[in-house]
Amino acid sequence: MKITILPNRVIIPEDQETLMEALIRHHLPVQNICNGKGTCGKCKVRMLGYVSPPTDSDKKHLNNIELQAGLRLACTVKPEEGMVIELNFVESQDRKVSALLEMKTTTLNPGIEKVFIQSSKPTLEDERGDCDRVVDVLSTVTGRSYDKIGLYILSKIPDILRADKFSLTATVTEDKILEIESGDTTNRLYGVAVDVGTTSVAVALIDLNQGNILKVVSTENEQTAYGADVISRISFAMESQESAMALRVAIRRTINHLLEELSVQTNVGKDEIFKMTIVGNTTMHHLLLGLDASHLAVSPFVAVCNKPLEFSAMELGLELNAQARILLLPNIGSFVGGDTIGAIVGAPAVLEPGNHLLIDLGTNCELFLKTDHSMLACSTAAGPAFEGAGIAYGMRAKQGAIESVTISEEGVSFQVIGEQEAIGICGSGLIEAIDEMRQSGVINKQGKIVDPEKAETLAIRLKERIRPAEKGREFVLAYGSDQGPDITLSQKDIGELQLAKGAVCAGIKTLVEMAGITVSELDSVTLSGTFATYLKAINILNIGLVPDIAEYKIKTVGNAAHVGAILALLDHKEMAMATELYKKISHVELGGSSTFSNYFMDSMYLERLN
Repeated sequence: MKITILPNRVIIPEDQETLMEALIRHHLPVQNICNGKGTCGKCKVRMLGYVSPPTDSDKKHLNNIELQAGLRLACTVKPEEGMVIELNFVESQDRKVSALLEMKTTTLNPGIEKVFIQSSKPTLEDERGDCDRVVDVLSTVTGRSYDKIGLYILSKIPDILRADKFSLTATVTEDKILEIESGDTTNRLYGVAVDVGTTSVAVALIDLNQGNILKVVSTENEQTAYGADVISRISFAMESQESAMALRVAIRRTINHLLEELSVQTNVGKDEIFKMTIVGNTTMHHLLLGLDASHLAVSPFVAVCNKPLEFSAMELGLELNAQARILLLPNIGSFVGGDTIGAIVGAPAVLEPGNHLLIDLGTNCELFLKTDHSMLACSTAAGPAFEGAGIAYGMRAKQGAIESVTISEEGVSFQVIGEQEAIGICGSGLIEAIDEMRQSGVINKQGKIVDPEKAETLAIRLKERIRPAEKGREFVLAYGSDQGPDITLSQKDIGELQLAKGAVCAGIKTLVEMAGITVSELDSVTLSGTFATYLKAINILNIGLVPDIAEYKIKTVGNAAHVGAILALLDHKEMAMATELYKKISHVELGGSSTFSNYFMDSMYLERLN
């Protein structure tokens, strides 16, 4: 049985396999928030030619226009011979790129360098071995000894030495020779900094001679095919060794795909990349390395390893120079990983005197609080709502996503990424839309969409946008065309956002109380993450994402975790600082905290919260 995947792929499903399972097995892009259970409605595909009858799940999640256009949920489709499938290839409007490319290097000391040497030729009077000859000259030039020579280097030395009149370039760390090349290649030394997010992965290519960021690329983490959040992926990994391996392969393949893309878009060969730094939450860290993540999900939530780690590219199966150094920033605790350490390194103002709070917003939300007496960190179960998961028309910040909303008595206006027809709403649009709905009277502080028949003060044009939905009501943000559905926010969508923002707000209140200060005593609140860059302070205060605080104290720093990975790549002293931080920060587990539970109930309201 063969199925065509447009534009030019042919796949062969296995017996009893759904279309979703076949797409995942062939590494084709498909959203799988609910792990194929038919409850999220995100795995939409278009069937051309023969269209299978809609299932109950299709009818629940797709409107009549979509059903008539041949859209189905991949998890409900039973493959049949000759099917032609069109996937939803929406190009990402990469918000990660612009902010990173504006970085300016202050210190360049990567702990790795290229050294050109000219060796003498062997003679009857000088019968030193080729390796001894190279090491002697190299030690004279650098002032360091290189006693540990690997078989990889030993096997190459004879040919490399004689390829260009006994001149060569050695790539070295403090006490190790990583690579040798004939001639002078000292002007070509590169590294990459990798941010492994639960939802997306970004890689920055950097010239380690100049400190310049040459290119940043990002894509969806292929692990999303196995679940939207860390808990669902841990659960999947625990099913079998094969499942755990699938997750490990998926993230390594994602990184390798981005390395290949960098190679294509620049003139830098993958074998010219000699250093990589990686940040990611503790679960992403474990799944990348193939470590047992099962103990992260049950009390007392123990990681296999929190300390900083170093491997070779060959050990991890990553496609750069086989001898390249791979450095993973340390974790703090079960759900507070190297990405939090990276964010602190990338936003060092949070370490200045005073009380400073860092909020790293994403699929997993981490909090770091520094006072004059302590440093505390925790994670909150915010879930993936900020990334659009769990929201009927939610999506990542791609072309077609509503990113900003304004509501007035005249109706709704909005901005769409890519300035095209709206196909969904991303996290920044969701937060602004809900604040605007609250301010205009469409919803009350409990998050309930009002009854238009009883809302006497609500503008007529807004009343017209409120209509019954499957559970409660929904509000139309954007009316669709003949080809697309209306983009709405339902009562359930608002509830998902309330759960996410409530967890963040309660986490902040709990951490502040544990540190022995009050919210008003905070000198700054720093929002980190690409998503956070597009949030407005007034919106996050109005909906109670952050407890009420002076607006001027709130600032955004972009994707500070990735910035931290870049700084650790450029300067090995930043990596040393990361190591010291992980030793000093106390991890707080909120799971069994009655204080957190009490604050959580009060933090669900859509209003400024004390």
